[in-house]
Order: sequence, then C-alpha cells, then structure tokens
Amino acid sequence: MNNLDKKVILKKWIPIIVIIFAVSSVLGLLLGISGSQILSAIVISLILITSALLFQMVGRNRSDNQNDKMGLSKCL
Repeated sequence: MNNLDKKVILKKWIPIIVIIFAVSSVLGLLLGISGSQILSAIVISLILITSALLFQMVGRNRSDNQNDKMGLSKCL
C-alpha cells in the first residue's frame, strides 16, 4: 500500500471517526453515562472500524492475487 492509498483511506474514515466520537459523547452526556464508559465505547468503535478496513484490504488483495480465469473473484 503506497502513501496515496493511506491518504485516501484517512480522508475517507477520519470524518466517520469524528462523527462517532461526537455522537457517542453527546449521547453519553445526555444519558448520564460515566466518562470511562464513553471512552470504552469510542475505543470499541475504533477497533471495529480498523478491523473493517483490514478485512477490506485483505479481501481486495486476495481477489487480485488469485489466478481466476473466469473473473469470478471480481464479483465478490
């Protein structure tokens, strides 16, 4: 993965991460949830987003590296 791909991924996912942080913070304050619970919810959300990105990259590399003469892996 080159630097251009990393920049595109960051531009795509940074707003989503900020929105998750803002929504979870506001909901936590409105519902009276403690700061540690809000922080753990944010950390779990970031872990899920990171794992989704990694699975997406692995799937893309896997379909590129397969010797698929019929092009079936491109359909996935």
